[in-house]
Amino acid sequence: MTVWPGPLILFIYLLWYCREQPLTRSLKLGTDGIALPETEDQDAALALLPAGYEFLNYRYAISGCSLSTFHRNVTSSHYVFHTTHPVYTFIRYENEGDLLTVVPGSHRSVPFVWGRALTINSREGKAVLFQCDILHAGALTRNPGRKAVQYKLANQDDLLLLEGLQGIDVDKRERVTISQRYEWICRKLSQLFPFLINHVFTRHLQQRNDSLINRALVALFGRSFYNR
Repeated sequence: MTVWPGPLILFIYLLWYCREQPLTRSLKLGTDGIALPETEDQDAALALLPAGYEFLNYRYAISGCSLSTFHRNVTSSHYVFHTTHPVYTFIRYENEGDLLTVVPGSHRSVPFVWGRALTINSREGKAVLFQCDILHAGALTRNPGRKAVQYKLANQDDLLLLEGLQGIDVDKRERVTISQRYEWICRKLSQLFPFLINHVFTRHLQQRNDSLINRALVALFGRSFYNR
């Protein structure tokens, strides 16, 4: 059987591109779009940002599983909402082990992405601050004790543009019910084709509804929620 070199080279490249590596360097908010605050307190996150930023009245907790597909936070995206200043997500983790996988610098290439995915472990800290347009995914884990609590920060100049996020207070608890192989396949496809997930289906991701396409996306990802 003849193996064409082109498809073989493409397959090897995709395997290399999708390989996730542990974080081995420091992260800088200015260049990478992501930083690890010294503590899990909200004041530590604010200290990393310029004057004028504040926490929205927003809290979204996820227990028992992660949203393991790669995505950008389109519900608070600087790119989507055309805010004057970047919008940030702050996550506190209550579990140990691998926490979050990110592609540093990917906020500068919206709606496309290139770069290597790095996984943050609790050894580096249990709080993460990142621009909402960073491509990221919850660490691929089967830890039933996993819990992440997510907050949003925006500049005072942009609060009116993000008023749809104010007043959200959600606790999602879900067991892992999909197979690990299927979860891995969905994860890699979302890493290769983030444009489809984050921009073609943006309006369906921004607001939960009972449309056919919304139900199909929920079934595809094997979750009862979207990570906002």
